[in-house]
Amino acid sequence: MSEITIGNYHLEIDGDYDDPLVQNNASDEKILIDGKDITVGFIYNCVYKQRNAFEYGLRSIRNLYPDSPIYIVSDGGYDYQYLEDEIGNLKYEMGLDTMGPYKKVDIDNFTQEEHQQSVKNNIAATVDRLEKGIEFCGNPDWIFMTEPDVLLRGKFSVPKNGKLLGTRLNDATIPPAARLDQWIEFNKILCEIDTSIPMFRWGAVPPIFHTETYLKAIKIYKDNFDVLQDITKVLYGVNCYDVIMPFFFSLVGEPEVFNSEIIECLRDPSWRFSSHPIVHQWRELYGEDDHYDEDRKAYYKNQNQ
Repeated sequence: MSEITIGNYHLEIDGDYDDPLVQNNASDEKILIDGKDITVGFIYNCVYKQRNAFEYGLRSIRNLYPDSPIYIVSDGGYDYQYLEDEIGNLKYEMGLDTMGPYKKVDIDNFTQEEHQQSVKNNIAATVDRLEKGIEFCGNPDWIFMTEPDVLLRGKFSVPKNGKLLGTRLNDATIPPAARLDQWIEFNKILCEIDTSIPMFRWGAVPPIFHTETYLKAIKIYKDNFDVLQDITKVLYGVNCYDVIMPFFFSLVGEPEVFNSEIIECLRDPSWRFSSHPIVHQWRELYGEDDHYDEDRKAYYKNQNQ
């Protein structure tokens, strides 16, 4: 066992469930989210030019959870107003384009003032969309945040010890994710909050979370915004879902918990034949014209051939 001290954190690295570097920290016991006895709402961030993938994924959700509310935000792109009548129990809103400005941000320039504003706007948009989505969904037990490259193909369950689920795939101490100096500075800010826990693993895509716990976490975030807003200055990519959601839950002492029901297409070619109900990196219906830059578009096109 080794010990690490960062700010007010004294970490024991011993391989147990509460070890911040362990990937699979989930309990064996699971709870089925059936949409009835345990309610769920879906918040769909529709990145703006993937209509086919979006509509296919949306209808899959509705087939599996016919009574669950769905809140859709178009990220400065297509108008999906027609789906309110067609799908039912669904609310659509047009949002600002948060992806366009962020395309200019990279690890070398993210601290520049103009890019800091893009990052902060991105986080603010996420908080606002979640607030409106939770309200429309009627404050359900759980929220499933989704995007066009996520396909739900079965009802899902959650580990009994989890309040936020994800892959926990990324480790701040291991390349290529390693930016340990940035993560240390990030945790120095995080530890200013008495109720917080350290965060060195992340991967909450798609984020599935317990609504009541999130609302407690976001209150802490807002109450301590003057301190916490500086995370954007020390950690590149902190605005992305897979990082910002574990950050919020860390504020209330809840780690991201490993979700064994997710499979990722680009990492596991057996995804078509697996029984995982949640598929991430699913881009079979992506068109030529999407929000990715030219290199990434070519990569995804080759993956789908």
